[in-house]
Amino acid sequence: MKICVIGAGVIGMSSAVRIQDRYPSAAITIIADKFSPNTTSDGAGAIFEVFAVGNTPVDLLEKWANETWDHLKDMTFSVEAGSARVQQVSGYWATDCLDEYSQVNIHGDVSSRVLTKEEMKLFPKARWGQFFTSYLVDCTSYLPWLMKRYMDRGGKIINRTIQSLDELYPLYDIIIDCSGLRSYQLLDDKDVFPIRGETIRVHAPWIKHFYSQEIGDEVTYILPGSKNVALGGTYQKGNWNKYSRREDRLALFERCCQILPSLKMATIDHSWVGLRPGRKSVRLELEPASQHTKCRVIHNYGHGGAGITLHWGCAQTVVDLLQDITNSTTVNSKL
Repeated sequence: MKICVIGAGVIGMSSAVRIQDRYPSAAITIIADKFSPNTTSDGAGAIFEVFAVGNTPVDLLEKWANETWDHLKDMTFSVEAGSARVQQVSGYWATDCLDEYSQVNIHGDVSSRVLTKEEMKLFPKARWGQFFTSYLVDCTSYLPWLMKRYMDRGGKIINRTIQSLDELYPLYDIIIDCSGLRSYQLLDDKDVFPIRGETIRVHAPWIKHFYSQEIGDEVTYILPGSKNVALGGTYQKGNWNKYSRREDRLALFERCCQILPSLKMATIDHSWVGLRPGRKSVRLELEPASQHTKCRVIHNYGHGGAGITLHWGCAQTVVDLLQDITNSTTVNSKL
């Protein structure tokens, strides 16, 4: 079974590793134009939160999120936590709108509580908030950790840009399409769109809790990671600009300082811009008969701002769909 995984962000890497878990003898190749530390995943704030997932059904979000939660929990309390940089962190989340995703049970076995009136003063624009414990991932360490695990098992990588899925046939039997925003061009998927995000990384070791505020499309967060503190952000749908903008940096920094004035004393490390792979809903499916190639294709893209939150659960669904292919092939070979 020759398998090609397109994409080396957190979705592609986790899909490849989970396939290896299930099919140790499978010949797997990851093809991508960018690898860590140059993927969109590397710059993500990467806190566990369902965010910007369009109209994806809530039951699927719960399934994928809870499976990922269990994985991150296991990682946090394992010997690998230091090298993978997966950590547990507690903090404050506030919003002005209670949509259906606010009600999804995505916090696993860790309880939450409603913010007090005193705590809500931190977020004057918000109507409601919670304090809870979650997980935070440093993808600049987590992706190399996944890559080492993948390569140690015999996985192969190719650094190039795929122009068409058809060019992969007959080199591979099955394609796992984790192309993210690239699917807009690769598959002509017009349901895909960029959600531009900009962050600033600062050194502020006195900050131990996370702070997150969502007011309409205005997203503000302060995330204390293992190497630095991520300040964000922006939520600009349809914006393809990959370059940092001074007005965005100033605006997000000011909003963060309104929550925690001590950030004015922080040392700035660097700024970063990434384009989240938005879509009307996450596409995770086995395509019955692809119009782009004779290979069997499993699509796994369009995770918006929830790639780290859904990655491990989505990768398990990829394995389940791959099992359907192998079962079908086995039956057909016996007929």
